[in-house]
Amino acid sequence: MTEPSTPAPAEARAKGRATWAGFAVNLPLALVKIVTGALAGSSALVADGVHSLADTASDVTVLWALGHSARGPDAEHPYGHGRFETLATLAVAAALLLTAAGIAWDAALRLMAPGAIAAPGALALVVAGVSIALKEGLYHYTVRVGRRTGSALIVANAWHHRSDALSSVVALIGIAAAMAGLAAADALAAAVIAAMLLRVAWAHGRPAVDELVDSQHDAQTRRELARRLLECPGVEGVRELRLRQHGAEAVADGSILVDPEITITEGHRIAEAARAHAIAALPALSQLVLHVEPAGHHDGYGATRAPLRDQIEGELRAHLARMPAITEIDAIRLGYFDAGIDVEIIARLADPAAQDRIEAELESGLRRALPGLGRLRLHLASAQASSSVSQ
Repeated sequence: MTEPSTPAPAEARAKGRATWAGFAVNLPLALVKIVTGALAGSSALVADGVHSLADTASDVTVLWALGHSARGPDAEHPYGHGRFETLATLAVAAALLLTAAGIAWDAALRLMAPGAIAAPGALALVVAGVSIALKEGLYHYTVRVGRRTGSALIVANAWHHRSDALSSVVALIGIAAAMAGLAAADALAAAVIAAMLLRVAWAHGRPAVDELVDSQHDAQTRRELARRLLECPGVEGVRELRLRQHGAEAVADGSILVDPEITITEGHRIAEAARAHAIAALPALSQLVLHVEPAGHHDGYGATRAPLRDQIEGELRAHLARMPAITEIDAIRLGYFDAGIDVEIIARLADPAAQDRIEAELESGLRRALPGLGRLRLHLASAQASSSVSQ
């Protein structure tokens, strides 16, 4: 099994810088918008400020998540800490949802009392314009970092900056319209901002929930993984591939089908080669666990209903003990197939020339005790075989 990867230090630093930059802009900007909106009588600007304040909370949550997700695997988290980012993404989405509900409620109350709505001052217009420029710049910087590092959390945080910029655009339009004489425009702008926040919360919250409940990865990625596995020599088929997201990376498990006649060690070697090839070809895949199964015999009698070795070997040795012509058993090899269990015995015989007769006698007795017996083959031990040939 592949060891879970630890985020590269350079990537972790880049994500930290982007988040700290957002925090440094969001907190003072949120306070300025809320205070200015309250003084200027603009509910849209206050709503926009609350949005920026939510982004500040988002930055704090992201910083907490980055501190945890950067850790490597340990005894309590053998798959690493990548899902701390997912948990933080869900928390940010929940905060946006609650913020949107509060803004929508306030806008509704103001629209139901149109006489209480006053036109905002020009300062509110200036603050909204400055907010647009700052938040759009933050979006472009943060989204570049998120895409370069493959972090869904950083990309989600970037979109919070973009949504804040867009909400500032809506606030700007609402404030300007209210100043031009459309008194309800400011409150309507606040309601539009609330709807935008709801959309962003849904867009980032739903994938986080899907990841936390281990939803299956998209079909295209699974097909690509299957194709890469089938490229490896010795892999005859692939089945039951399961692929899920774990933080910024994906983890997978499944079965490869190999020639049922090969040894366990060869099957293991094929699986290791297939795993290494798939991980090298799919950079987002960090872990891949493969189960080796015999092609054509992976779910029939041999795989699910045939007796295990202890029962088969017990019957074999009981019969062998009654056959003095077999002096010693070197190995017993079992092959589990849909048509039955193949048995190979490597033994030393008192009379090597009687090998065929002894094999037939042993097979006849075993078929009564083991109805699922397929083929039985008796081989001479190598030293005895060499001795009989030299004679």
